[in-house]
Amino acid sequence: MKKILLSLLVSNLLFAENIQLDDIEVIATDGSDEDAVYQKESWLPNAPMQQQISVQDALDVAGSNGDPLKAISSFAGVVSTGNDTGNELYIHGSKPRETEFTLNHLPLGYVFHMGGIHSIIAPEATASIDAYLGGFDVTYGDAMGGIIDISPKYPSGSNKGRVHIGLYDADFAYDAKLGDDTSLLITARRSYLDFLIADMVEERDKDKQDEEDTIRKFPEYSDATLILSHTMGDHLFSLEAITAKDEVKLHTTANKTKDPVANGKLNFKSDFTTIGARWNYFGDEVESMTLLSNMRSKGEFEFYDDDFFIKSDFRENKIYHETLFDVKNHKPLVGFELQDIRVPYKAKIFDINVEDGKEQLISESEIIEVDKTYTSKVYTGFVQDIWDINEHDHLRYGLRASKIDFQNFGTILDPRVAYVHDFDDSLSASMAMGKYSQMPDYGYVVDEFGNAKIDTVEFSNHYAINLSKKFSDKSSIVIEPYFKTFENLAIVDEVEKYKAVGEGEAYGVDVTYRKNIDNFDVIMAYTYAKSKRQTTTANDKKYRLEGDIPHTLQLNTSYRFNNGWRVSSLFRYNSGQPYTPIIGTEEVEGESYKRPIYGKNFSKRLPDSYDLDIQIGKTFKYSHSSLEFVLELMNVTELFRDNIEGYSYDDEY
Repeated sequence: MKKILLSLLVSNLLFAENIQLDDIEVIATDGSDEDAVYQKESWLPNAPMQQQISVQDALDVAGSNGDPLKAISSFAGVVSTGNDTGNELYIHGSKPRETEFTLNHLPLGYVFHMGGIHSIIAPEATASIDAYLGGFDVTYGDAMGGIIDISPKYPSGSNKGRVHIGLYDADFAYDAKLGDDTSLLITARRSYLDFLIADMVEERDKDKQDEEDTIRKFPEYSDATLILSHTMGDHLFSLEAITAKDEVKLHTTANKTKDPVANGKLNFKSDFTTIGARWNYFGDEVESMTLLSNMRSKGEFEFYDDDFFIKSDFRENKIYHETLFDVKNHKPLVGFELQDIRVPYKAKIFDINVEDGKEQLISESEIIEVDKTYTSKVYTGFVQDIWDINEHDHLRYGLRASKIDFQNFGTILDPRVAYVHDFDDSLSASMAMGKYSQMPDYGYVVDEFGNAKIDTVEFSNHYAINLSKKFSDKSSIVIEPYFKTFENLAIVDEVEKYKAVGEGEAYGVDVTYRKNIDNFDVIMAYTYAKSKRQTTTANDKKYRLEGDIPHTLQLNTSYRFNNGWRVSSLFRYNSGQPYTPIIGTEEVEGESYKRPIYGKNFSKRLPDSYDLDIQIGKTFKYSHSSLEFVLELMNVTELFRDNIEGYSYDDEY
């Protein structure tokens, strides 16, 4: 299989230079709560594996490029393999698909444009970002790895706005007051390089049939967010809508000799729209939230000269509800989630059945044609209690139960528990454990592509510890060891394509040290992580995960001058990412190309990588507005040393 990663193709074509500069923006916002973080009802202070960051702190992280979501890669425990333009996040030995992004339970079709250039959520629509790297509570499901939950920021009716001009795109946001208790936030973003240089690039490339990679339609993306809110006493009603669109057309002849069928067009078009109606109630002894949502996510992909294609139209209707009671020293919570999923799917595509880390020759693959609509219903209920045993001891325990109405999948039960002991205001110790279930990749469990006999979900058991200490000199340290097991993983089988018998494990430790000296902040984050999994039923061996990067060290600094200037930097060191080497070739009878012979799965590593991002900003304040200038230097270390992101092979391998 030729693993066509849109993020890599776009990055290779667009970013020939590794030093990037960004950006200039004009801002006129209230900003009074930019540094605030919002704790959800089930938040347990000092519990393991949970981190929060405010929007302003996220924007101040060098390399964020005006995108607060990119700051999560600076957390201990989060490993990113894409540097500044990728979003492949590996959290504690889990694959990217095993981590879920939500807007406080509002589903999102995808989160990053073009594989990682920019997220689809505007800073003005974001109150804070919660990263649960493991051991999270029962209100979240269908994720074996982590949860990235964005708290929406409701408009205040300030009648203020922002205009931003960046390196790749431009966007605006406006917060309008519609009445005494009603406000509206509108944001929109559009890439603009296709307006400036698309004709030139497309004209240059249209006759270059012999070039390996050419652009036929310059990449373009856009998104928009609308949040309409109305308050009525202790009630908050909101209508929330998010839409995004991405499109690019490429042409490749890179494989014309070694895989003749895998050549020609590579056209990608995806878009989604999510609409949600939310009701929040904030009482003295009861808090509740009800969310009705509809998401439609469409994708159209065309591959190669043999006219392979995929057309999918994912539709989900969902209702989510939770109610929290405050009863003496208990905070019991009950809730449910109902999902109705319908996916019309039409495709002519090559069969994919190969172990992780290896590629399958398209020229030797079976061709599959599908025209079918898949349907599924999921019924979930959850209960939980946070028990303040005394002023020092706190216990969170709960159960999540789901019934999956899809093929032969049945009922799953996920018990979870967390315990915190506060020795005093400066020292705490805690632990968390639980079961976290997730549906396998649907391609593995349907007749057309996989094994419809699979009737069990994949799941992971999480075990985590947190030791936190605050010092009198405005510094703190957090040490978090963890261990995970993975079971029922769908892995390659020579007879039935896939079987849900795979196992795996992950373990490591995260260390975060923070120090504040007046206007100077330092955060040092170190992650040690090891992970391995079975990839095939042919043997019982466990191999490294593709995201098995043992050592990650990050130094995040920020200094604010009294005259409005600020400087921040982020230095990151990563161990090399593992890969599966090609150790030889074999002749293919009657064909001119050769078949690669792979070595042991993920037995080699790329060289270690070093990355330095620098951000310089200046804010000019006026009577009714402000102007902010931001200059970002990304991948500065590329001036002295190349970071190798992968190897490519010639026709002889």
